[in-house]
Amino acid sequence: MQNRPKIRRFPRVQAEHAVMVRLLGTKAFEEFARTRVIGPGGCMFVSEESLGFGSLMELSIALRGRVVKTDCRVVYEIRKTPSEHQVGVEFLRISPTDRAFLETFVAQRKGAQAPPFSHPF
Repeated sequence: MQNRPKIRRFPRVQAEHAVMVRLLGTKAFEEFARTRVIGPGGCMFVSEESLGFGSLMELSIALRGRVVKTDCRVVYEIRKTPSEHQVGVEFLRISPTDRAFLETFVAQRKGAQAPPFSHPF
């Protein structure tokens, strides 16, 4: 079987920003966390508790002087220690304005991370 490269639907960049997490449904849970990776289609943040694969939540991400709000779903969770869980979420509902803001943010960050010299070929 051949290994195929992973094709991502959205670009991502490393970025640490404050985020308010509020689980939807029966389990009442809120916490402040910090993103580690962000893109227009989702993000990864570090949570003190396990949130559960497939859990639905509202996120409010503080980003460059504004708050980006989105409803999302947990697509993976990696337990690093008993009090550190890396949680990857996909954005299910996000306003067109907030998505455009995230796309611009990621494009600017990717441009800043580019090497100073690139080959023409």
